[in-house]
Amino acid sequence: MNKIIVTLITLAFVASISIAEAQSLTKQERKALKKEIKTYKKNPEKWVKMQNRHKTEVTDLSDEIAVLKAKLAVTNTEKQELADKLTALMAQYADLKASMPSTKLPNGTVYQVQMGYYQYLDLMSFNAQLKTIKAEEVDGAKRYVIGHFENLMDAVQFSNDIKTLGISDAFVSQYINGERVMEFDAMKAIEN
Repeated sequence: MNKIIVTLITLAFVASISIAEAQSLTKQERKALKKEIKTYKKNPEKWVKMQNRHKTEVTDLSDEIAVLKAKLAVTNTEKQELADKLTALMAQYADLKASMPSTKLPNGTVYQVQMGYYQYLDLMSFNAQLKTIKAEEVDGAKRYVIGHFENLMDAVQFSNDIKTLGISDAFVSQYINGERVMEFDAMKAIEN
């Protein structure tokens, strides 16, 4: 008897909710809802089973959501760690790249020592390995230059040292923004 009263009260409650929802339902949806209510009135146990099944489904889905949220949190943590490592490696790469010597002339005024002008001596294949020595092709011959000196006196001193090694035609040349200044004379520049 108590079960029947509880079931009837529950059905009445569901019916009142259904009527409130029915105001926004289409005619077909209202018809289907009335049919469903009649079915549950005839068999309240079916309604209770359906409610229990829905509660179980909701619990299972809630558990699955919790597991997925935990996995997402772990994945986000791993993603952040990888992003931090990538940032550190990129900074390290930039530092290493900046510290590598280069044969490219920097902007501004720099001085290089030409060690000679040879038609048959070819060291151009060594440019990649010899970062501070460079061969320049000019009128079918090659001129070899070494170093990037920002101070003229350092370049002159290095030129004198090269001459003591037996390269008698070594001299200092000037480059401005990567272009050689052909009329430059180091001795005249020192006198001024």
